Amino acid sequence: MLREFINQLEKLPQKVMANALELNTDKPVIGVIVAESKQVFSHRNLDQIAERVEMGIVEEGGTFLRMYVTAIDTTAMSGSNWSKYDLPMRDLVADNVEAIASNDFFDGLVFVASEPNCVAGMLLGAIRTNIPSMFVCGGTMSPIMYNGTEQGFTHLYRQIAKVKTGETDFELISSIENNTPLIAGTDCSRFGANSFNCALETIGLALSGNGTAPAMSRQRLEIARKTGNAAVKAAMDKLTPRRMVTPIALLNAVIADLACGGSSTTMLNIIAIGKELSYKNISLKSIGDIAKSTPKLLCDKKDGTALINQFNRAGGMYAMLKQLADEKLINLESATYNGTLQSVLKNVEIADNEVIRSSENCHNETSTLRVLYGNVAEEGAFVHYKGEGAFVGNARIYHNEESAIDALLHREIRPQDVIVIQNEGPKSCPGMREIYAVLALIEGMGLQGKVAVITDGRIADFYDGIVVGHITPETNEHSTFAVLQDGDVIEISIAKGKINCDIKSKDLQIRLRDYDNHNVNYANHYLKKWSRMTGTASDGCFTKTAKGKQ
Repeated sequence: MLREFINQLEKLPQKVMANALELNTDKPVIGVIVAESKQVFSHRNLDQIAERVEMGIVEEGGTFLRMYVTAIDTTAMSGSNWSKYDLPMRDLVADNVEAIASNDFFDGLVFVASEPNCVAGMLLGAIRTNIPSMFVCGGTMSPIMYNGTEQGFTHLYRQIAKVKTGETDFELISSIENNTPLIAGTDCSRFGANSFNCALETIGLALSGNGTAPAMSRQRLEIARKTGNAAVKAAMDKLTPRRMVTPIALLNAVIADLACGGSSTTMLNIIAIGKELSYKNISLKSIGDIAKSTPKLLCDKKDGTALINQFNRAGGMYAMLKQLADEKLINLESATYNGTLQSVLKNVEIADNEVIRSSENCHNETSTLRVLYGNVAEEGAFVHYKGEGAFVGNARIYHNEESAIDALLHREIRPQDVIVIQNEGPKSCPGMREIYAVLALIEGMGLQGKVAVITDGRIADFYDGIVVGHITPETNEHSTFAVLQDGDVIEISIAKGKINCDIKSKDLQIRLRDYDNHNVNYANHYLKKWSRMTGTASDGCFTKTAKGKQ
């Protein structure tokens, strides 16, 4: 961009700036934007990834300028106030990208990040500036080896539960802690932690393997270098985000994500991206309809979702797309940085058909992420489930995740309880934390499948039971969910797509009349501001414009 007008007299200040920065404006200028925090161990390799990207840019005849935006990783801080900033970081990052990339310097951009909401924010910013863009993440962590099996970060929360229940000796905690490989990368046990980086492969803005390759691997470094190559080519071909992120591309991303098990956070971000682009066919309802007919194809040999390193060895997201293409479930005319999906998948092979299965051999004929409606969620909610697709139980009310954690650790929860966690929605939290620690503790205590969890917060994807999240309207909106009480009977039916409470209409009106929420969570200035601007979960928490429109 800069070289197109750099010799115009009125652009002399920009030329002086370019010279001062030693940018060769005769070559494509690619901005490398890195989202990292030095206090987060999973970001340790992002500078190395950025260096490889820059190597690829130079190889392809471009020049580069590196910049940074802030980022956080809340996996290890689940259940804390810090985790409230996870989703709001999406909009902070989007605004930062818009601000630093709107100066007419760049022919193209490469975004280097790992955390899903930061990456989604980068994409929102890229769409606003509409500069040709490519994405590369830091990769996944190495599995934790425990008792001869590979585990991810959720293993640590499960071990806390086992110690609290006496199943694991307290003395073993030091051994578990000392043998945990706290190295770079996202949680390898959770597709949801990596799903948005996988979605970028489907959309065509990232190379094959971006969402699955290990952080500390030669494969990851090669992906970074080739991303630099691709960024220069994308800049020369004017492959802008608005050309790439089409309705077809987003629908393909929804289908592919559901086939891998589905991430409610990724769906939330896809809805927000659809709203940024004013697409009418990307909504909570449309995702729910697609989920009814999309099989879950990503499996491991134990009837569960594979670890990400297993998925990578099976061929990763491109192999999954190949399987979906063979079953005519995705549109192959969607563009990528290197041609249509049909052309890039031509020579792709599935390395392990026990991990990436056909619909005839899959464990679930439909996605394990579905959408529910009912008097508990009038505007919709996401549900993750494994095993039985129905649950009826008595409500146990907790006003935040910390209270639910405390109840679990004190063994207050019993089989057939429905754990109701309020005040975790985008406005009532504020910030919409991911309910992660509670689910890991439930599994560690052997209660998975015996209890259900419902919340207006986000939900993690690893739980072997029923968990409902993103409930809308949320706690502070005078909703049925907000006035649930201990003992209310909650019925969840995946087949019917329903979540209802047995509360009578007259009783509901009395509760709503008397409702006064004094249990809102703590928030600082930015979270309060974000909560005033954000939309509902069913709208992808898409932030409002200055005129109040979405």
